[in-house]
Amino acid sequence: MLSEASHSEDRVARLERRLQRERRAREAAEWLLEAKSLELYNANSHLTVLANDLEMRVLDRTHELEVSRQQALFLAERDPLTTLANRGSFARDLDAAINAAHVQGGCVQLLFVDLDRFKEINDNYGHAVGDAVLLAVADRLRAICKEQEVAGRLGGDEFGVICVTPIHSERAREIAAKVMEAMSRPIACGRLQLIVSCSVGFASFPGNATDSPTLQRFADIALYRSKSAGRSTWTEFDETMAAELEHLQGLEAELRSAVAAREIEPWYQPIISTQSNRIVGVEALARWQHAERGLILPGLFIPLAEESSLIIELGLAMIDRCCQEMYPLIREGRLNYVSINLSTRHLRSPSVVEQIAATLARHRFPPSALQLEITESRLLIDFEQAEERLSHFRALGIRIALDDFGAGYSSLSYIRRLPLDVIKIDRSFARDISSDGQAEAVVKAIVQLAQALDLHIIAEGIETESQALRLTSCGCFVQQGYLFGRPMSLRKITQYLEAGANPMHATQR
Repeated sequence: MLSEASHSEDRVARLERRLQRERRAREAAEWLLEAKSLELYNANSHLTVLANDLEMRVLDRTHELEVSRQQALFLAERDPLTTLANRGSFARDLDAAINAAHVQGGCVQLLFVDLDRFKEINDNYGHAVGDAVLLAVADRLRAICKEQEVAGRLGGDEFGVICVTPIHSERAREIAAKVMEAMSRPIACGRLQLIVSCSVGFASFPGNATDSPTLQRFADIALYRSKSAGRSTWTEFDETMAAELEHLQGLEAELRSAVAAREIEPWYQPIISTQSNRIVGVEALARWQHAERGLILPGLFIPLAEESSLIIELGLAMIDRCCQEMYPLIREGRLNYVSINLSTRHLRSPSVVEQIAATLARHRFPPSALQLEITESRLLIDFEQAEERLSHFRALGIRIALDDFGAGYSSLSYIRRLPLDVIKIDRSFARDISSDGQAEAVVKAIVQLAQALDLHIIAEGIETESQALRLTSCGCFVQQGYLFGRPMSLRKITQYLEAGANPMHATQR
């Protein structure tokens, strides 16, 4: 019995130990399972965070790419400086407007705006100021244009406006007038206050043109007319302009050939002393003897030459020929000097002083017998550069004359600073002196100023003996005008001098 009881207790003990082992194993397994579950949970949580973060990054990057794409599309159609439509975008908008007008009816009006003498702003003040001017112009165009109208920068200082209107609308004229008014206000660039004028030309579809290229060409022709008319104005295209432009373009090509072939010749207008009643000098004025068109006056071809560097070549050719033709008369004492006009482009040319000095040396022409004339308005373009060039001319012994004095830009500081020898009083004073007491008072004041500065005076535009006598009484003893002789060829001025003609009776010459 005891043996059986002992055996039974051992079996119970073994079972308990087994249960304990199994319980410990189960607890260990449960603990391990809980640990793994927690680890898995943490891993899942981390993966969820990573997934969310990745999704946000993808969304952000996608947004960035879309913004970049939109910016690229915007920049592809915009001028980088002004953010106006660029040339390509402007052309596409014009094509679209014309196509829509074809289908729906209506009118497309195209305006071209060109800043007058913008290159001189860049040359004189630098590209930073030039860019500031372009930005100001762009802002003013935006303010003028309505919501559906397109303003663009087409390159350099060229702008354009597209407006879609009903047939016979006056909107283009309204825009042109507003552009003129806007550009009359100064543009502030740091301490500078710049007045930048512009020229505008416009044409319309279907009124003038039937397609986009023709519309652009006609607007450009109208713009050319504005610039040829003296700038700072607007012009609407009409059918006569195309033929005129072709004529002018042909004339410009012929002018280049004429300058190269020395077909532009100087004609000489007498400058006389009313005290001695003799010719003291002549002013050389360009004349073009065209083989087919006959005599072409400078009012037609000089503006063409001024538009390009051709005026430099023309001016230097004139000086060369004047030195050659006038040297015998100067040497023989029959003339004291010959006077020739310089353009703004001459004053900007870095080599002009050396070129004219070489011409004088080649013809053995005395520098003191050459007088170079520059107008007041040309000095304003770049006064410091003009002052430097004129000082170099003066150092050579060349006489310097300020032309058209009193025509609207007069400044005593200019006269004081410039190396001048002569002031030429504007012809408007001669015209008015017989009937306007104020004109006479101004002339007397100019004479007194010149005397105080040790400058000589020449009065221009004398047409009557009354004007000559009145100017002489004011102290203007050297005069020039049709009363004393019109511009004449070398042969005629030589005959005129040889005959000892009385200048006071030369009106019919």
